[in-house]
Amino acid sequence: MSGGNCPETPRQKMIGMMYLMLTAMLALNVSGDLLNAFKLVDDGIKKSTEVVTQKVNKQYLDFDAINTQNPKKAGDNYKKALELQEKADALYKQLQYYKCLMVTTADGPEYTPDNFISTSNQDIAAQLMLVEKGGARGDSLKNYIDDYREYLIGMCSEDSARVKSFREQFNTDNIKNPDGDVETWVGKITEHLPLAATMAILSKVQNDVRSSQSDIVNMLYAKVDEASFKFTGIKPLIIPESNYVLRGGTYKANIMLAAYDETMDPIVTVDNQKLPVENGQGIYEVPASQVGQKNFSARIQIPDPVTGELKSYDVSSNYEVGEPSVVVSPTKMNVFYIGLDNPVEISAAGISSSDLKVSASGATISRKGNQFVVRPSASGGHAKISVSAEVNGKTQRLGEKDFRIMKVPNPEAVVGGMSGGSIKKSILNVQTGVIAEMKDFVFDLKFTITRFTVSAIKAGFMQSLEATSASFTPQQKQLLQGLAVGNKFYIENIEATGPDGKRKLGSLAFTVKQ
Repeated sequence: MSGGNCPETPRQKMIGMMYLMLTAMLALNVSGDLLNAFKLVDDGIKKSTEVVTQKVNKQYLDFDAINTQNPKKAGDNYKKALELQEKADALYKQLQYYKCLMVTTADGPEYTPDNFISTSNQDIAAQLMLVEKGGARGDSLKNYIDDYREYLIGMCSEDSARVKSFREQFNTDNIKNPDGDVETWVGKITEHLPLAATMAILSKVQNDVRSSQSDIVNMLYAKVDEASFKFTGIKPLIIPESNYVLRGGTYKANIMLAAYDETMDPIVTVDNQKLPVENGQGIYEVPASQVGQKNFSARIQIPDPVTGELKSYDVSSNYEVGEPSVVVSPTKMNVFYIGLDNPVEISAAGISSSDLKVSASGATISRKGNQFVVRPSASGGHAKISVSAEVNGKTQRLGEKDFRIMKVPNPEAVVGGMSGGSIKKSILNVQTGVIAEMKDFVFDLKFTITRFTVSAIKAGFMQSLEATSASFTPQQKQLLQGLAVGNKFYIENIEATGPDGKRKLGSLAFTVKQ
């Protein structure tokens, strides 16, 4: 197993050329022989994927062998490789599932992605991924790809070349088409495309999954040797538990050689005072009684392995003794919202979170794991968080901070993900009602629509129909389905309930388009 940082193999170059040809074909009015060409491209990509899959399987066999021989050396990286295998397999199977779903829906249960006849069908992919279930299938596939991409990036975050490559390989960003409309990634690979083209694109993503998996497994395998340190000299070190100490606390540091002989402890002194030694490390402890920077020097002595003469290594360091301080950071924003559990992280330098004593005015506060949850009073205004802790047997006040109390902003009413404007008749006809969305809000909140009115001109007269839930009534659906292209309709008197009560939302205005 070997390789550089994401080298482009001849096979990957071939895949890129095939995909470039596919993209060029998509710009044409495809039919007949070109549809067969899409099928040939798809078959070529799948054969390449089989080769890459065989390579990945061989990599895992090699990795398993070295892990069996030396689990302490390979264990951590081998576990990461197995975790990657689970995620890659899950995404690959998800892609295969949707390929099978498209084919069997178009041609019947006896057909497969390797053998289907509806190559020119331009409706089935968009129907399954964009229209049915409100586009939930398309959203699910995009989320799978996004999660896999971010997982890969997390595995190689320090390798900019790999990060860039994975962002490009698994890019699912929206784009603007020539008309200026925003087109989603799912729409780009399904709408107005023959089924043969969509299948080839999904096969390309499957190939990318296996190629990226192979690259990361290769990287992890290479790191097994990196973990075997090779020492060529001796270097003295001072390793403090912290370079910042609260007044009243204790400064502690380990003083050691970077490489040492387990059969012979060094002699470590600070200010001519010999220190106790554990596992080759001199243990230095001194009370931190005065605020300010403290400097000290140490000497480490060890016998020369040949002459037995003591060799000395000098090293110095410093640390800061400071007054107690506290950090109070709201996890979401610099405000607390009425009616919500507002998570807050509270920490103090040198003090365990479990030892902090926290109180609040204008709100209630409770501990939840390593965080705290604040619920402000409904009256608004300000809340104050106060923090103290026990230091050396005494309760010490660490600090306090004020926060604003605000109401949760109104949600936005949408139909089909839109808050007004032009809406396709085909999209309008499959909508079930009005949804309240919290856009660009840091909390995951849900508001429920409880009432709204649909108004439209029909047969020369304005008709207004009311619903007392989030769903269109049968009469409202009949009214909307009867609208022609160019007709306008309005959704007004919208009410919703949320964690802090009832809200009235803004009206919506739509124009039906083809």
